[in-house]
Amino acid sequence: MIMINENKLNTIWTISKYVYGLVPILIGADKFFFFIVNWNIYVSPFAASVIPALYLVPIVGIIEIVAGLLILTKYTRFGAYLVAAWIGVVIINLFMIGGLYDIILRDVAIAFGYIMFAMLTQVKESSTSGM
Repeated sequence: MIMINENKLNTIWTISKYVYGLVPILIGADKFFFFIVNWNIYVSPFAASVIPALYLVPIVGIIEIVAGLLILTKYTRFGAYLVAAWIGVVIINLFMIGGLYDIILRDVAIAFGYIMFAMLTQVKESSTSGM
């Protein structure tokens, strides 16, 4: 059995919860304001043929905001897995554009981070329920 320092676990988890929750909210909000980047350039021709970028980008923003809010509620683990899955969809979209392999690899690492955070949440939940 591994002994876990509960104070350290809680500190790591709390900081991670706010970072992993607020980042998708900020990025999602930027889908409406374009302060960070023009997100339309990351919509593949296939995705734009299904839903025009004018409508798709704000829809993506709403999904990201909701997922970030879920992380900040009692549905933290579900929200983290949702963001990881959503990033998987983004990765597929970026492959369809082509040539964005640096961004794809970065997004793989980010998705992995969300999965690890979801797993950390499960460890935290099981450590507090076992007391």
